[in-house]
Amino acid sequence: MSFNLILMLIFLFVVLPNLEFWKRIDPLRRIDFKPLKKWPDIKTLLDLVFGRVPRFKYTVQTSLALAIFFIYLTLKMDQDSLGYEGMYVLSLVMFAYLGHLFSDELFDTTWNSIISFFSFFFIFSLISGIINFIFVEADWTIIWRNRRMLLVGPYFVNPITGSEIWRLWPPFYLIMLILGSAYGSLGEKRSKFLVPYAIFGLICVTLLVYEADYESVSEGGLTSNRGYDPMKSLVLLLGGLGVGCASFLAVHSRFHDAEEYKVRYFQNLLVSFTVFSFIITIMILDPPDVIAEDDGVKPSAWGGLVLNLIFASAAIVVGFGIGICLAFGRRSKLPVFYLPSIAVIETIRSGPLVAWLFFAQILLPDVVNPVWEADIASRVILVLSLFFGCYLAEVLRGGLQAVPYGQYEAATALGLSHTQIKLQIQLPQAIRTTLPAIVSMMIGMLKDTSLVYFFGIYDAFRVAKDLPAQWDFIGQHEQALLFVGMTFWILSFYLSKVSRRIEKNLGLAREGGGEAT
Repeated sequence: MSFNLILMLIFLFVVLPNLEFWKRIDPLRRIDFKPLKKWPDIKTLLDLVFGRVPRFKYTVQTSLALAIFFIYLTLKMDQDSLGYEGMYVLSLVMFAYLGHLFSDELFDTTWNSIISFFSFFFIFSLISGIINFIFVEADWTIIWRNRRMLLVGPYFVNPITGSEIWRLWPPFYLIMLILGSAYGSLGEKRSKFLVPYAIFGLICVTLLVYEADYESVSEGGLTSNRGYDPMKSLVLLLGGLGVGCASFLAVHSRFHDAEEYKVRYFQNLLVSFTVFSFIITIMILDPPDVIAEDDGVKPSAWGGLVLNLIFASAAIVVGFGIGICLAFGRRSKLPVFYLPSIAVIETIRSGPLVAWLFFAQILLPDVVNPVWEADIASRVILVLSLFFGCYLAEVLRGGLQAVPYGQYEAATALGLSHTQIKLQIQLPQAIRTTLPAIVSMMIGMLKDTSLVYFFGIYDAFRVAKDLPAQWDFIGQHEQALLFVGMTFWILSFYLSKVSRRIEKNLGLAREGGGEAT
């Protein structure tokens, strides 16, 4: 789509219909067809072309998908061929139909029409560029051959140290158990979970077994040169997926028609189990000497996307506790509580996260090593937790201030202790009020974990930066970085989606969107 075409369309169907000339002299007044009694504007033209096209439930989604598909076919064809012109026209037609579906909002005024035309030009060009790079020009072999390294880091795929990959399977089972149980407690239709879950399972199986770099061994069998048994891994993967599906079906059948208080009680237990599962995961990856004789895998050897998720989870879990303590401490009337709270919050917030991470690498060992010999990964978790907790404290403090003081007085009159009032009355209401801000901070913390790249830790971003150094993939850094960026975007998107779902269950949002009244 050329810019000159947009200008011509604006002139013909936006500017001309609004000229005073056509109001005084109607050159088409003899035409019997009513819509053509005057020079048509863009809205009238779209109604003439698409007015009788039937609509169905997913008209917008289908039209957008077809538009993207036609753009893809256009880019794959030879520019001199007739098919190229046909696909190009079809893609424009589908975008025009999308404009017709929203014509009441996009073309209700002259200025809205002009802005909409330029917006369509920008969106069309952006989608064309993205599709051209992702599906036509880019070579994703670097991602496919190194997909396991991007997921778990170089240590777990090394032919020698890859035997420790078994430590990742118990956390996977716990995640599937929590995922299935959490979604089952929402009371949704089974198809809303089982269909996406089946697609997710198919993707996981494909990533695991397709072109898994097998090599023959002397015994005549097949093993992977990536440090794990592919057949055993496939069985374990299917078992984990089965655990997630079974937990969903069991919880859904148990709480589908249950009373609300029973569902809330189960969800609270599930939250506690999630925190406990995180502790178990850390113990499995790097067990203390008093628990196991083996050393496990030190945090400095963790890597890939798993490392980013561990850092983010640890920062959120530990930081949530820190934030609650600091929020109540800053609101306290006792100097022994509010003075240290203010000092910690303002000190941490006064510097950027990357500066505190450098502090964790250079100066923090001198502070904690006499008491605790923490490696760089543990120190990073500590700094991320403090950073998240300090910002969370201010968010929660705003939510606590919104709780009416009369509730405190009423709870005191009923004989509740100060701790019960804070944890059972004030804190739930504060979290409920500030939930969108809290989720935004979680998303930000997830993305901020990529800053550990500067300290030699092999997170997903670090792995993506080092992959193009391989002889077969020199110069392919765009694909690796784009893949990591899209992965973070998908995780953030679904975290935001989960947040909206929680807000809906809490009555904070309407069914069609917007805030509840």
